[in-house]
Amino acid sequence: MDRTVAEKVCHIRERVVDRIGANRYRTWFGESTEFALCGTQLDVLVANAFVGSWIASNYLDDLKEATRSVLGEDACVDVRVNQRAPQADAGERAQPPDVAAQQRRSGTRTARATRLRGNLDTFVVGACNRLAFSAVAQVVRSPAQAFKPLVLHGGCGLGKTHLLQGICNGVNRSHPTLAWRYISGEEFTNEFISAVKTRRVDGFRARFREVDLLVIDDIHFLANKKATQEEFLHTFNAIDACGKAVVLSTDRHPRSIATLSEPLISRLIAGMVVQIDAPDMSTRREILRRRADAMQCDISAEVLDFVARRVTRNVRELEGALYKLVALASLTKEAITLSLTRAALEDHVSRGQQRPEADVIIRTVASRFGASVELLNSKARDRTASLARASAMYLLRKHTQMSFPAIGHLMGNKNHSTVLMATRRIEQILDKNDPVSWHTLAGTQQARLSELLASIERDLLQEND
Repeated sequence: MDRTVAEKVCHIRERVVDRIGANRYRTWFGESTEFALCGTQLDVLVANAFVGSWIASNYLDDLKEATRSVLGEDACVDVRVNQRAPQADAGERAQPPDVAAQQRRSGTRTARATRLRGNLDTFVVGACNRLAFSAVAQVVRSPAQAFKPLVLHGGCGLGKTHLLQGICNGVNRSHPTLAWRYISGEEFTNEFISAVKTRRVDGFRARFREVDLLVIDDIHFLANKKATQEEFLHTFNAIDACGKAVVLSTDRHPRSIATLSEPLISRLIAGMVVQIDAPDMSTRREILRRRADAMQCDISAEVLDFVARRVTRNVRELEGALYKLVALASLTKEAITLSLTRAALEDHVSRGQQRPEADVIIRTVASRFGASVELLNSKARDRTASLARASAMYLLRKHTQMSFPAIGHLMGNKNHSTVLMATRRIEQILDKNDPVSWHTLAGTQQARLSELLASIERDLLQEND
């Protein structure tokens, strides 16, 4: 496949992910589905008829729209079984491809081979992620003696999934007799619900509790799901009791997930919790250099530095900017110059400079504290309401151009002195770097306010994309 076709396929995949979401894409397309492009005809080659039927019934319109947005209105899409792919056995045909591919062979200690994308050899290590990478490498070297558990947390697009998949691929190579399972929090929840409905909970438990390494991405998906949290806690305890390993990822520190149960939070923070930060300048530049080399694109150091300076929030956005630049150069048949780069990234940069809307700030803060917007706007003075309300007022003042009176009016007709005192209170807590606590339905939560607000701000930036 030449580079132009490969770029088009890459863009189509990205558009499909944007339309249906990363979790659904990973579940139903996974690594076993191939996109074959010939002119304006896209063939989606799936592993078996069941998966093909599901994709055609539920995602064909999304595939067509994504393909036409890249190739034009004349583009056509066909979903069919890949005749070259090995056929799954009967027990796997009724499951999504990445779930079926990872089923553990009955009666053995061998993991079924999978095609996870992440590889530790291609992960760019910098000051922002060095501790996380070291912890992951330790798990690969010695899963049985690893941290119990290892929890990686950070915003979207910072490499958590890459590291988790890298663990699985590394263990598969270094310890081929160990059984492991990689799954997302959403998939774990869906499988549990399905097992309960079909009265196959024992089989569900066997699949997860008889592995040597359990890796779950986006464990925060379990928030607000009490039954699933309880089942996962029992699963974790069963694996841990046998001296086996559990590795998890989440978009924030476990203490900041308001609706996780206290017993589950306690188990998570008893292990090693590592934060992954946004990449620094040198890391961003190295990521761009490696991606450019992989695409066989000759891009000057000046251009790489420009992109690295302008796109700073996460790796996914950084790579997206590079792909857009390469695609534009290919379509216009121009060299990748600094002027072309400025034009290509103009709207990309301007979007990142937009301010979040006031109602989005209030809604995001309320969600993070496990409260309602109505509670923040009320006259309630309990600890949760006061802290969440003050945090919202502080972030409104920081991220909008609203005055103290305007903020007070927006949040339940409070007077300007109330807003002023609330923001000063938050500033004092931040200056001392003190932890704060608040109450939710899941129990008392605690976190450093600086980390909590930073996490909320990351969410605001992502929602503003």
